[in-house]
Amino acid sequence: MMKRVFKNLLLYVLMGCMITLLGCSRTKIVDDVSIVHVFGLDLAENGEILGTALIPDYSVSAEVDHILAVEEQVPAGVLFIPEMSRHTSTRVELAKIRVIVFGKDFAENGVKDMVDRFIFTPELGTNIQIAVTTHTANETLKTFMQEQSLTLIDRIEHNMIEQGQPQMNLHYFLNQFYGEGMDAYVPMITIDNQNRIKVDGIGIISKSKLKLHLPEKETSLFSLIKDKRAQATYHLDLGEKRDENITLRGFRSKSEWEWNKEKDEVTLNLKLKVTLTQHPNRFDLSKTEDLQKIKKLIAKELEEDIHNLLATFKENEVDPLGIGNIVRSKDRTWEKESFYRKYPDIPIHVNVDVGIIHSGLEN
Repeated sequence: MMKRVFKNLLLYVLMGCMITLLGCSRTKIVDDVSIVHVFGLDLAENGEILGTALIPDYSVSAEVDHILAVEEQVPAGVLFIPEMSRHTSTRVELAKIRVIVFGKDFAENGVKDMVDRFIFTPELGTNIQIAVTTHTANETLKTFMQEQSLTLIDRIEHNMIEQGQPQMNLHYFLNQFYGEGMDAYVPMITIDNQNRIKVDGIGIISKSKLKLHLPEKETSLFSLIKDKRAQATYHLDLGEKRDENITLRGFRSKSEWEWNKEKDEVTLNLKLKVTLTQHPNRFDLSKTEDLQKIKKLIAKELEEDIHNLLATFKENEVDPLGIGNIVRSKDRTWEKESFYRKYPDIPIHVNVDVGIIHSGLEN
């Protein structure tokens, strides 16, 4: 009996040791690797690719207040990481990368070769952010490094929650990039006049290239259409002199698309639930009549702005709303080339229904 107990005890001890050893074998000491947090890509003058990586230097401090900028220029098709490891005392690691930034020239030249690599790089999680900068990625990352911070992803995601950006990450991007009947969109970032990095609308990528930079106001409107939970703040200027203002904040939206095959036309029915944070004093929203008037006024202004937004998309031959995919889902005879040849001329009717759930002064 005692022998059996001893054998069982010994077996449990050995199993515990094996589990501990197996767990330890996968552990990577922070001091033994250079962990890339932000990675930038630019097109060099000779056609090669310039990579810039921001890496916290934990050998100096346990806090992220000492950051290295590692640069390497390689021919297209050559892997960056082995080359970058020559500039560090430890192996460069991609597992914790949070943001990949494309420089403007790089994005306009075409990103497909690099995006194809993302699929075959298992270290990259699908929750990372892809962004395009209005400057070079190198200049942008070096400017951001001066803030002694690696929280670029927090800044981008904050804008998705509070400032009217649609939801985006690598997972969304890959679905849009390789999907049929739609174009991909990513956050745009820029360097402001205080030499700080700020989120600046979205960039729309079509046929692998950056085709359109959508400013902040138009991005907020786009979010109200595209993202049902977008909390975008949107400003409307009223009157002939545009001297009256309404500010609304999205609470919930629902977009329903209709396709009339016989007439070759599309209809967008957009239902919006909003809060008003600013409105002209001539409206007393405690009165049903005034409430109905301002709802109709908001709907009319939004319909006009959405028509202008759709015209911008057509003019630039981009389809970030995925209208092609919507029509494809409703028409079995849909063909991509045929649809996008006539896309700029397809009538798109817009109907907006506004519900006001709260009104008050802006905080």
